[in-house]
Amino acid sequence: MKKILFACICIAFFNMSCNDKTSSQNKEAAIRVKHHLNIPEKGIESLMEANSTKIIEGTDGSVLIIIGEVNRKKVDITIKKGDKIIEERLVEEKESIRFDYEGINYTIDIRDIKKPLIGVGKVNLKIK
Repeated sequence: MKKILFACICIAFFNMSCNDKTSSQNKEAAIRVKHHLNIPEKGIESLMEANSTKIIEGTDGSVLIIIGEVNRKKVDITIKKGDKIIEERLVEEKESIRFDYEGINYTIDIRDIKKPLIGVGKVNLKIK
């Protein structure tokens, strides 16, 4: 009788320890998925001037989209989280730049580059 009781206690303890690991893994996965940028499903469209900054709020800090120099064919884009540069590139019109935020990939599509002969250049972009 004691052997049967001991076996039942061991099985119950083993079963509870397995369930505990599963629940902790689910909590970790939920935390990883929880951190994201606050971007609607349809994305964010923006017309930005040269040497300007856009802040995208996130659940684990914000991301800065920095537009540098704009010429007729290319735009200098820097993406920063805090003091860390995530991505920095010269991007042509109709190209995209991708970056990662807490394991989730986001894309910035360069729709249109407008550079007048006199004045500040502008970039029409979509963040999704």
